[in-house]
Amino acid sequence: MVFSRTFIPLSLLLAVWLAVSVNFAIDALGHSRRARGAVRSWITHSIFTGPLWGVSLGLLTMVLVGSALRLTPGDDILELSGVLGALAGLSHLFLDSLTEGGVFLWRRKRIALAHIGNGNILLNSVFSFLGILLVVAAAYGLVGWPPIFFH
Repeated sequence: MVFSRTFIPLSLLLAVWLAVSVNFAIDALGHSRRARGAVRSWITHSIFTGPLWGVSLGLLTMVLVGSALRLTPGDDILELSGVLGALAGLSHLFLDSLTEGGVFLWRRKRIALAHIGNGNILLNSVFSFLGILLVVAAAYGLVGWPPIFFH
């Protein structure tokens, strides 16, 4: 597959946008306050619904941006937006599964791989750094260094 000069920077911007927007949407829509603190909802924090929120935001983004860029349904970036959205939702759920609240397998059944606190600064910093590192690695792997959008 041959990528155009605009596909690569657009896909990297899309990845960063979806990483931020999907995580924000899942947390904003999926947390409610109770006496003990924030409680997760199965509507956004289920292994089935989390990726659906990501795909929905990815496709909505491309509908809005795609009309401005005059993208057609056969363009690879439209498919990529759904995949990146699903990955953003799944990565959010993976990180939530490391906390004491866990994630939902189905409506009432939760699973937690670890029981780390939500506000763990070290863990949040490590995963934020890894996310930035992955974007830089993607830019390097796709277009060489420095990426074409830095010229």
